[in-house]
Amino acid sequence: MPQEKVYDDVEVHNVNDLHQTKRDVKVEEQGESPVIWKALSVVIAMAAVIYDLSPIDVVPDAIPIFGWLDDVGFTLMAALNAYQLFSKDQSALHVRLAKYVKWMMVALIILAGVAVGGLLTAIIALVTR
Repeated sequence: MPQEKVYDDVEVHNVNDLHQTKRDVKVEEQGESPVIWKALSVVIAMAAVIYDLSPIDVVPDAIPIFGWLDDVGFTLMAALNAYQLFSKDQSALHVRLAKYVKWMMVALIILAGVAVGGLLTAIIALVTR
């Protein structure tokens, strides 16, 4: 006869109850995002909207495609950040996917800034020769 496992803090009527309890404990351990991070994500989202409406840009809007991509990138990054932090289940696939896409957007924004900065530096170097 197989031995039964004894769990101190859990009353188990069947195996499904045990698995559900383990899931509940896991969600409680992860918890939601702290309020300060949620507030900061709202501030970042507002800053992204202000940046979109502002005539002052890192990459001027007069430059075709790149001028608009930085605006879209900042806004998308801020929206994904808010979505990630305000989600109830932080371990869900769509939340983890939003996190990875957000960081990819951050990397692309940095790369675009470096590319435009290098291009402007090269143009200035050619003009001043």
